[in-house]
Amino acid sequence: MSFNKTAYDKLIRPDGQPQYGCFTQSMKEINHADFDYRTVMDRPASRLQKHFGLNQFQFLTVQSDRYVLACAIADVRYAATAFIYLFDSESRTMSTQRFTQPMGLRCQLSNQPHNGRSYFIKGRNQFEIIATDAPNQYHLTARLNKQIAVDLVLTQPEQLQPLAVCTRAGYNGWTFTEKLTGLTASGVIAWGGRNITVESDNFLGSSDWSCGYMRRETAWNWASLCGTDNAGRTVGLNLAAGVNETEYNENGFWIDGKLNRVGPAIFQFNRFNRMQPWTITTENSQVDLKFIPEGNFNEKVNAVFVASNFSQLPGKYSGTLTCDSGKKIVLERVTGLAEDHYAKW
Repeated sequence: MSFNKTAYDKLIRPDGQPQYGCFTQSMKEINHADFDYRTVMDRPASRLQKHFGLNQFQFLTVQSDRYVLACAIADVRYAATAFIYLFDSESRTMSTQRFTQPMGLRCQLSNQPHNGRSYFIKGRNQFEIIATDAPNQYHLTARLNKQIAVDLVLTQPEQLQPLAVCTRAGYNGWTFTEKLTGLTASGVIAWGGRNITVESDNFLGSSDWSCGYMRRETAWNWASLCGTDNAGRTVGLNLAAGVNETEYNENGFWIDGKLNRVGPAIFQFNRFNRMQPWTITTENSQVDLKFIPEGNFNEKVNAVFVASNFSQLPGKYSGTLTCDSGKKIVLERVTGLAEDHYAKW
């Protein structure tokens, strides 16, 4: 997999078109307003078409051997959503909160992956992500229903290489994503009378920052993990199939912050019983993993303009990763997520 150095700090070039490729560094600004968006018949898109064609979301998670906390803010124009859940693998219990606002009301997402404020507000329920650079850091706060107070800081270690990709989407769109897995994490999760201290020696974090003129109707599978192997090395992984793989893909794993890019991912699972074990491999055999689901955060929405059949499952990964050097990394019950998602947006 070849890499491109960014020619500009902004994704959209002066000619109105994106820089496509796998990038060796983070992009400072996703200046989507500068995109020369055209219809499939090459006519300039109207202001409404350009507004409603853009989708953007940010997802953060922290996880330990026992806990997974995941949070997302998404603006798909027709609706804005935010969710957060806490999963306890010891008791196999999952507590969830999910909110929706029509037409993106009281929701804003920064167009800079590592700068700015993103938020979602509904009544007294508030989500906020403050991004800062030098070092790249996300400060997540959530105040919900007087029962939940989350205050977390996720920091990119100096040695952690980003997985940043921009690909074509459909005939006239594009999508940009940046994944970071193996972030240090600190803070507090107060949830329904339970207080969980998040420290860097027992929790790791991941981020997913995505934006673009995506396919109106799409589906994908996704796998993510972060933890340590038997030798104490920090291991992270991000794989996807069905999305972000036109010319380039977002598949790779990290060993102590070093990114190993891998080929197409293959997900084998029972869609009608997602709690059965999954097998996740790559075409070049660098990834060979079994995933045992332990919980399921899911929703089904079938509305006029938007639809979603979404399952995100926390669980445990076991298997092997083969580095570019040929070295094999053995994983035994490392905490992670798997996802099956159909979306119309």
